[in-house]
Amino acid sequence: MDTMGAEGATGVCVVGSVHMDVVAVADRLPGRGESVVGHRAALSPGGKAGNQAAQAARNGSQTFMIGRIGRDLFGDRLRAALEASGVDTTYLIANEQEATGVSPVLTGADGEYASIIVPGAGQRLSAADIDAAGDVFAQSAALLLQCEIPLDISAHAARLARSVGIRVLLNASPPPADAALIPAELWAAVDLLIVNGAEAERLSGMPVGPIPEVESAVERLRQRFGISTVVVTLGGRGAVALDDACLRHVPAWRVPVVETIGAGDAFAGVLASELARGLPLAEALPLANAAGALAVMRPGAHDALPTRAEIGAFLRERQRGGGEGGEGG
Repeated sequence: MDTMGAEGATGVCVVGSVHMDVVAVADRLPGRGESVVGHRAALSPGGKAGNQAAQAARNGSQTFMIGRIGRDLFGDRLRAALEASGVDTTYLIANEQEATGVSPVLTGADGEYASIIVPGAGQRLSAADIDAAGDVFAQSAALLLQCEIPLDISAHAARLARSVGIRVLLNASPPPADAALIPAELWAAVDLLIVNGAEAERLSGMPVGPIPEVESAVERLRQRFGISTVVVTLGGRGAVALDDACLRHVPAWRVPVVETIGAGDAFAGVLASELARGLPLAEALPLANAAGALAVMRPGAHDALPTRAEIGAFLRERQRGGGEGGEGG
């Protein structure tokens, strides 16, 4: 898709979930029916949409968040955290009937994690909320969506974006048990799909192991859903992307891993931000990869998101050192 919203628009509009992560860290994740003793617990702003909006803003883009929080302490803290990152929260609505969403997150010493998402007020986002934010769409060049709110609402936002010439990015995470539950009208409006390896496997129905398998799954996703560009993030193995130009694999940077919670959101936020600026995919991918790598080097999700200056400094340092480039989550 060549158009970019209103003439000169470079903003990023993010529609989706904002919730509070309750993070507990132990030496390892518990098994089924098991309890383990942890050594750290923290509250951290989260929600895929909230994290991705914060990352786009920290990357220097004018960023708008459309979603719902509760009228409660967590909601107040989340709004303040987004605004501190530079996100416009005009259309982050405080809901009277539902509490702010919460996500318990269990993290092991290797940085891997498991979580349960309790969306709360986020599930109350409506088509009317989207329509009321029409001025935000007029200022944006990219719309970034996920799967943590009702999919029909995401489809409504995507249709509105396409009607005004905005590129639509879908981070299909967490994917439903059956890909058929994602509305056809949403797939029809998506220009770029972002998934991790497990999500690519579920949506494509193909194994995602060695890189050649990933490349086959990427081609299958592109054909199955009629999407022009597909990006699969692979943690320590980098990312694979396919568009009309070519199929490319961007290797991962070798970095010390503290937590992987926000790496995928860092990747998506920077990718949306750079594409909104008009950067080609081939140039945007290394920046998104660097953001993911920086995010795994710090604890938390929102708090681990790097600034544009940090991404630039990281790439300059690594390029001087001759290391490999890629993404951490």
